[in-house]
Amino acid sequence: MRLFNSDEVCSSSGETLLSAFENCEAMQEKQLFPGHLEIFVSSPKQLEQTLITLIHNNRISPSCHLLCVPEDACGFIKENDSGLSELIDSGGRSGYIIPKNISGVLNDLLENDRRALVPVISSGEISMAVVSPDSIEGILSEEEARGLCWLCGNVREIYIPVECEDTVEDFYVRASSAKLTAKEQNGRISITAEIKINGSAEKNDIPPEKMKKFIAKRVSSLCSRAIAKTVSGLHADLFGIQKSIDAKRLCKGKDWEEIIPLLDFYYSIKTAE
Repeated sequence: MRLFNSDEVCSSSGETLLSAFENCEAMQEKQLFPGHLEIFVSSPKQLEQTLITLIHNNRISPSCHLLCVPEDACGFIKENDSGLSELIDSGGRSGYIIPKNISGVLNDLLENDRRALVPVISSGEISMAVVSPDSIEGILSEEEARGLCWLCGNVREIYIPVECEDTVEDFYVRASSAKLTAKEQNGRISITAEIKINGSAEKNDIPPEKMKKFIAKRVSSLCSRAIAKTVSGLHADLFGIQKSIDAKRLCKGKDWEEIIPLLDFYYSIKTAE
């Protein structure tokens, strides 16, 4: 732990997480209050149980950010003991990752699919990972992570490059929102992701209707890659799809694994200035 408003670092170890806290307190001769921790870094091993232990024993704030590393979180922190909160904030602002807090990750891990999204640093790069209670199931590529941000309505106040015929133009996104709806059709379940974008092209030499088509193509491609990796590949329900299906009483009696092969995804991208 790096102490509040100080460069001083407080550290200890123990056979269990709570014993490490207690040993740290004994060394400091004072009770630690980790309620102001900005970020908790962990390897994925026993992640669910670790988060439950921390929250149930009032050892951490549920709103604390979570960051995963594939292994050796202790060694990672020794080499990267500052700037991690800024890195997560920057990634969130750029529409590249989705900052996640401990409470949100734990709630997702307790859902039926037992999967959650978590920012991860692997090979020196920050991205998003799908985790289970005890392991990292898969790490998303840059484009898959960006598609995920679009599907979660997490893209705003950034410029994105858009291929426009024989050139690439900048498009400024002021804000975006996303909504997923489910509908049964011929024994299949159609999931439509409606994404609304408020923004404008940096240059005005491309007709607005043409630009809207280019934007739709770009965003649909990113979203499609994210769905292929997370839902189809890793069987993760990151968007509340099963709840939407259950609310409409579709696929009665089927669990999430039985529903996945029945899903067809469509994208509706609407852009307004």
